[in-house]
Amino acid sequence: MVEQILASHPDVFGAGELGDIQKIVATLPAVIGTSTPYPRCVDELKQEALDELSQGYLSVLANFSPTAKRVTDKMPHNFLNLGIISLLFPNARVIHCRRDPIDTCLSIYCLPFNTAHPYTDNLAHLGVYYLQYLRLMAHWKSVLSIPVLEIQYEDLIGDQERWSRKLVEFCGLEWDDRCLRFYETNRSASTHSYDQVRRPIYKKSVARWKNYEQHLGPLIAALGEEGEAHVMNALEALPQGDAP
Repeated sequence: MVEQILASHPDVFGAGELGDIQKIVATLPAVIGTSTPYPRCVDELKQEALDELSQGYLSVLANFSPTAKRVTDKMPHNFLNLGIISLLFPNARVIHCRRDPIDTCLSIYCLPFNTAHPYTDNLAHLGVYYLQYLRLMAHWKSVLSIPVLEIQYEDLIGDQERWSRKLVEFCGLEWDDRCLRFYETNRSASTHSYDQVRRPIYKKSVARWKNYEQHLGPLIAALGEEGEAHVMNALEALPQGDAP
């Protein structure tokens, strides 16, 4: 949805989930000419190699849209490589999309991911993976030189215009009302949530996990205090008589 909002701006092209950053990471030792694996080989990077790699990626983006002022790459696992991204693209902007952790993990669990993501079909493994993702993001935010905008799914749903304006401003662009009508933007959306970007904002996916709570014990246990806190807060928010 965040990419669709931005891609509704006339100066933005939404490129979807690109695998080019992962290709850079996979070939980095060969480009440098070292046997040291990634990420330790980053210490051996010279400016010449950085320029070569960054220009290669930028040429890919230019093929999508030579006139766009901004091009988005929403590959979720880019979060693993924000360090090298900051070296390659010191003017980049990172938008960190977050959602209730139980809703996030449940959504992943319900989708048919391939064997490259073996943690996705086990609730306990998902909880552990989620916590490690949070640890890594906390590290990146403490060391990155490029700005990171945190946007919470529930906040965007609750106040679409305010957060849409924040997104556009963060990207250094002037506001355009078409961003509020993102569902009218005719573009290919290669995402499991493609249906959501075709409709105006709705709230039925907020706290969706409560419909499956009795089956989510391993996930909530793996998330630890954070998961338990979300359960208790949600139960306390229910009207009297509705709690199980």
